[in-house]
Amino acid sequence: MASDASVTQMIFFIASILVAVSIAGTIIAITGLMADEMKTKANTAVSEMGSSIVFANDPRHVPYEDGVITLYIKNTGEVAQSYNNLILFIDGQYVEFDADLIGSSNNWVTGEVLEVTATIVLEEGDHTAKAILGNGVSDTLDFRL
Repeated sequence: MASDASVTQMIFFIASILVAVSIAGTIIAITGLMADEMKTKANTAVSEMGSSIVFANDPRHVPYEDGVITLYIKNTGEVAQSYNNLILFIDGQYVEFDADLIGSSNNWVTGEVLEVTATIVLEEGDHTAKAILGNGVSDTLDFRL
């Protein structure tokens, strides 16, 4: 009879150890996923905090000739940017564009200006251009032709 109680207690002990180990393993896995997510969000925040762009055009004199508009975008952030991921909207419409850096630099570093040309039909009047970097940082230019 005494051996029956010992076997039962040992089974319960082993079962409780297995449950504790599985719970601990689950908590460790969840903690690792949370740490990875926090690291990703921190890297994104750092990228956004160091990024800033502004349109350098005079809103009253935006170059527009023969269906081609020219916009100038300056990198005012603390980090170099890639203009390959730049998105441009004019009056809410996505626009394909060509871009060239003004100056001698090959990188869009702080203070460098990007010349963006896009072919689009625009009527005289008020318009809006919005440039968005790959990390979500953006600037808007309200202008009149």
